[in-house]
Amino acid sequence: MKLKKLYIKDYKILKNFTIEFPEEHSKNISVFIGINGSGKSTILEALAEILSTIAQDEKAKFGFELEYYLRFEEVLEETSTTGESHTEYVLVRLSANKRGDSIALKLYDPLRRLAVTGSFSGAMKVHFPLRNRASDNYSVLPENLVIYYSGLSEIMREISRPHIERQSRQYRGEQEEEGLDVFYFEPEHFGIVLISMLSFEFGDIPEFLREKGKIAGVQSVQIRLKKPTWAKAPATQFWGAEGEVGNFLQYLDENSSTAEDLQKPSRKKGTGNIVIETWQDESISITIITQQKLFEIRDYLQEERKLFEMLNIMLADGLLADISFSFYARDSPHLSFGILSEGEQQAIVIKGLTEFLSNKNTLFLFDEPDTYLHPKWQRQFITDIENTFETAYDAENSFLIATHSPQLLSNAKPERTFVKIIEDGQPVENTPKHYGREIGMILYELMGVEERTRTVAIEISNLFRLIEEEELEEAEELLNELRLKIGSDDPALKRAKLEIDYLKEG
Repeated sequence: MKLKKLYIKDYKILKNFTIEFPEEHSKNISVFIGINGSGKSTILEALAEILSTIAQDEKAKFGFELEYYLRFEEVLEETSTTGESHTEYVLVRLSANKRGDSIALKLYDPLRRLAVTGSFSGAMKVHFPLRNRASDNYSVLPENLVIYYSGLSEIMREISRPHIERQSRQYRGEQEEEGLDVFYFEPEHFGIVLISMLSFEFGDIPEFLREKGKIAGVQSVQIRLKKPTWAKAPATQFWGAEGEVGNFLQYLDENSSTAEDLQKPSRKKGTGNIVIETWQDESISITIITQQKLFEIRDYLQEERKLFEMLNIMLADGLLADISFSFYARDSPHLSFGILSEGEQQAIVIKGLTEFLSNKNTLFLFDEPDTYLHPKWQRQFITDIENTFETAYDAENSFLIATHSPQLLSNAKPERTFVKIIEDGQPVENTPKHYGREIGMILYELMGVEERTRTVAIEISNLFRLIEEEELEEAEELLNELRLKIGSDDPALKRAKLEIDYLKEG
């Protein structure tokens, strides 16, 4: 999915709001910056609301116009043995004049010819031609919507809820029709993301976990299941779980170790163990001992992404309670630990979401993803997202990021990134240059610091320059002086304190 245009007639602070996204398909990262209450997060809400409304075949909640490209990758029949493919882009235009209207659909083929027009019927797929072939069924909505907020958003949770419930029914075979797959990150997902990343044996993920989480290895992982509302058998039969989940749990059971196996290590199956304990009929504990055993489980599922999907099914279906870990520390192989800082967790989550959910036409909505990140990680954030485009070669993913962080922008390459300042619910026409600039200047020119008195504005710019240069003693001294002048609750000073603390920890 590549966004082209968004118009909002009237949604909260957004009144007659229009934003035109760049035509270049390389610019798939859009960054909205502004102070609290400027409307940048509301843009993300509005987009999620539009897509949710359309997917559920509901009437419009407000007037809007949304245009985007969908990418279709086709293997060429005449050269399929060589793996060559052909990429097509279709333009989708969805609109409604006002609240209560039906959603109008216009769809243009790769030559920009109007191929489909009318009211959107709620069907995920419509007939239209590609490469001058006979019409075929293609989805006109993105396949995936991924929502990540640094805190919880009740609005986004409510928007996501009906789609997650549909996915749960679909997993159980109670509903077959397709819909918009929505992933709204909540704290319960962290364990799913982390165990799936720990199942990587090769590639850049193990080094990422060593660097960002100080994780050298896994001592054990415990997956705790709870009795679901749909239970139809005892816990010893995993409450009657069926389908892929039932097969997965049966595999774990067949490869688990008995008490006799544990007493006689020579009897254990493979490297490490799987230990399953049932507590009355209410819960089941599955302990995976050693990372090698986790690799074996991944091999059974064939890929790491499948483990991520399987555990998400179990969570959405009310079966998964939580996941806990015991790690070996990077700097001390004999020291185990199980707690990661908020910054480490956030870095792992964002890396995991882009790794596991960027294989489709996906729209990522990130609100303040930098809140708890170490300043060094913030500067690398956009670059890490850019790297996902190389692995998702057969999909078109778009990222919309709302942020306060000047560090996030300093490495945002113009050829990849579209940056807009949002003020009072409207985009500012001219955005100053940001790539490679000194953090204090970005803060001063883009982040609204110039609205302060000139003396304070210069001092705040100097504060962030000192943080950027890791002159922490001088930065703390200046921070304390500014607190006396403008108060400890100033958002810029809170951010400065957070960044100083992270640098001192590092």
